[in-house]
Amino acid sequence: MESENKNLVSMHERKKIAKPKMLVLCLFLIALAVFFDQYTKYLAVSNLKDQNAYVLIDKVLELYYIVNIGSSWGMLAGQKALILFISAVIVALCIFMIFKSPEDVKFIPFNISLSMIIAGGIGNGIDRIRYSYVIDFIYFKAINFPVFNVADIFVTCGAALFILLILFKYKEKDLYFMKFNQKKFREMN
Repeated sequence: MESENKNLVSMHERKKIAKPKMLVLCLFLIALAVFFDQYTKYLAVSNLKDQNAYVLIDKVLELYYIVNIGSSWGMLAGQKALILFISAVIVALCIFMIFKSPEDVKFIPFNISLSMIIAGGIGNGIDRIRYSYVIDFIYFKAINFPVFNVADIFVTCGAALFILLILFKYKEKDLYFMKFNQKKFREMN
């Protein structure tokens, strides 16, 4: 009976991941994704700027250099400060959720999804700060989809993964750390 209890305890301990390890993993993923985004944008500027589109799949997928002074689909064009502010709030919220997430291996996908969103926000934020626009270069010609970049892919995939996890993987009790404690807030005031 005692060895059985030890096995249960060790199984439970294996499901934990230390917060510093999780933070290092998230930081590594963010740094890698931002590097990849910035490197692909560098390649786009070096090889695609002032050039005809580079066709990868005829009438389907092209690499085409363009600048975007707005956000998604050109919305908020010319509103650099507002876009940076909104991005900074979203990135800060994602960082906060990573820090608040439980030390449990089942939250690794949760933290990865947030890291992807952070990386995309930082990647496009770097462009907005450096150039006052974002470099886009991936174009799905078959559906005439707006031209996008690697940071956009990270944000979209991270957000989609986050939504899927919230809807299908985690139960309400798993997400207790995301709830706003009104009683505690009232006590502070």
